Amino acid sequence: MRMVFIVYAMMFLYITLRVVWPLPVRWWWKLLLAVPLAAGAFKFSILHRVNPAGRYFAPDVDAGLLLPLTWLNVFLILCSMLLLMAELPRLVAWCILRRRGLQGSEGALRARRWVNGALAALAALATSVGMYQAFSAPRVHELELEIPGMAADAPPVTVALLADLHADTVKREPYFRALMEQVNALGADAVVISGDFVDGSLAARGRDLAPLAGLRAPLGVFGVPGNHDYGSGYAEWMEFFSRCGVRMLPNAHAPLGQGLELAGVTDPAAEWAGEEGPDLAKALSGVPAGKPVVLLAHQPVLAPQAAQDSRVALQLSGHTHGGMFPGLAQIVAKYNGGYVNGLYSLGHLRLYVSPGTSLWSGMPVRIFCPGEITLITLRPARAEG
Repeated sequence: MRMVFIVYAMMFLYITLRVVWPLPVRWWWKLLLAVPLAAGAFKFSILHRVNPAGRYFAPDVDAGLLLPLTWLNVFLILCSMLLLMAELPRLVAWCILRRRGLQGSEGALRARRWVNGALAALAALATSVGMYQAFSAPRVHELELEIPGMAADAPPVTVALLADLHADTVKREPYFRALMEQVNALGADAVVISGDFVDGSLAARGRDLAPLAGLRAPLGVFGVPGNHDYGSGYAEWMEFFSRCGVRMLPNAHAPLGQGLELAGVTDPAAEWAGEEGPDLAKALSGVPAGKPVVLLAHQPVLAPQAAQDSRVALQLSGHTHGGMFPGLAQIVAKYNGGYVNGLYSLGHLRLYVSPGTSLWSGMPVRIFCPGEITLITLRPARAEG
């Protein structure tokens, strides 16, 4: 937590010194511009003070406060990244001007202010567009995969994958009702939800996620918990999901159809919440040898362990939100085993990491990374030759 505070404080100081302080305006105008930047930098501390009973990174506060602070927070990140990218060209320009004795001229200072202002404006535009896309309806991404071990004459099975719903004060019941209608229109054989259903208590968010009960799939609706699903009444939420017709698979398995087995594991965050952590051996206990398994695991970092079991043919995950935007995606991948978005191969195991159907409102921005419902068609592997 302290490191997060330090990083945001450094971004605030960097933008203030680079963009705000050089402006040719009175000091109190500069102070007025710096105050909202400070609010964005210390967003989580402010929200936690407003609602001290809530989770630090997912406080249950009104959208009218959450969204402006979130906009400022995202702007701070994008503006810092753009300014950092400009540092090398800025240094080259300074060296050229210094050789000519012009580094301190009025023209050089004016050009520097214009460049900084343009980068800040670009960051503001990217923040606005990125947040708009974050809350837009997800696209449908279709994917076909061959599953070794499926009977050669078995018909294909279609699975609609949802991930990272993150019900909160911004995404309410109408949003999820429309989403469930969109999923039902696909006519998938099964629907699976790979964790992070909610940010908030059952009392606050239960009505918003009630549309889950409207999901229709002949082979069933299944889910596993994600890291955000702990700490807000985990047991109550698990019971709620079951009442909505979502069969949760915490370290358990169930038949999927056409000779396939669906298994699920809990999230590593379960352990600090006093719940049972991910146990792949328990989840696969009783699955016949040679029977192909589709594994639901919220975090993709569990894939190398799953790849050690020959029965697991496919792992479906979320958690990364696809990296959200270039630059951040590389950082997200580093902390998720290199897996951030799309299809990966680990020997016999295929791993698909959803960019998320929705995403956490603490960082709601998507640039070149739309949310998606993944419609996956599972087919028998073709015979060689």
